[in-house]
Amino acid sequence: MSETRAAWIGRAAAAGFVPLWSSGILGGAMAIRHGPPFAVTGLRFALAAAVLALLALLWRAPWPRGAALFHAVVVGLLLQGAHYAGIYAGIALGMPVGIAGLVVGLIPVATALGAAPLLGEAFTRRRLAAAVLGLCAVLLVVGEKLSGGTGGTMVMLLAAIALAGGAGAALWQKRFGGGGQGLGAAAVQLAAGTAVMAACWLALEAGGPGAIDWSAAFLAPFLWTVLANSVGATLLLLWLLGRGAAGQVTGLFFLVPPVTALGAAWLLGEAPTPGLAAAVLLGAAAVWLLQGPAAR
Repeated sequence: MSETRAAWIGRAAAAGFVPLWSSGILGGAMAIRHGPPFAVTGLRFALAAAVLALLALLWRAPWPRGAALFHAVVVGLLLQGAHYAGIYAGIALGMPVGIAGLVVGLIPVATALGAAPLLGEAFTRRRLAAAVLGLCAVLLVVGEKLSGGTGGTMVMLLAAIALAGGAGAALWQKRFGGGGQGLGAAAVQLAAGTAVMAACWLALEAGGPGAIDWSAAFLAPFLWTVLANSVGATLLLLWLLGRGAAGQVTGLFFLVPPVTALGAAWLLGEAPTPGLAAAVLLGAAAVWLLQGPAAR
């Protein structure tokens, strides 16, 4: 394969990653309309973990062991567990899907801020500017949501849990490696997330999988989240990382909030409010700032 063609394929894959990744939030929001959020998400993660584990066995991919296994479990508890528990519980209680997309998009900003005191990374002027923009984005959506009345405080608390879980997972991976970036580690992380969802289901929900409406309206978005997002987007992410495109992938996250907001308007009839639209733009600018060279 020529170098030009390989570069074109890489750019196309990176561009396709954004809508594929964003579709997980949208599909998940559509699926939990037909069943309890923790039961639905736990079942999604369990099936995706099984598929990735099978692929890992077929392709003889390495599995994390010892300390690497421990780190993979921790990342799974934080990312697949705390992050997505906050996202989907929040959506079930009325969090706009656009805000959920903003939470995902702000993970690189929160990670960059946490990396300064926790990992000893330099706190540059770019990071300070990104922090200010990210804080403004958060204040916009918090103020707008809290002014909406019932459920606002709980929804924002769940959004904070989701952001902390995503940033915590990223920081853990930066510090300890997260158990590697292969199929085996991804399967372990999803299995850990399944355990979190199962615990939340047993403690907080009634009925579990038996309460799910197994209609086509549920199965279509549910299977999409399993196969296209949890499996397909993971495989694409691993492929991009294997090509040394980690910085490129991180930079793409500034596109997740606007793509999610557009998808929510199209698929869910969720028109973005002026505050959310402004917050999405501020969040995108914050993540974009983190991709350039450090300011001197």
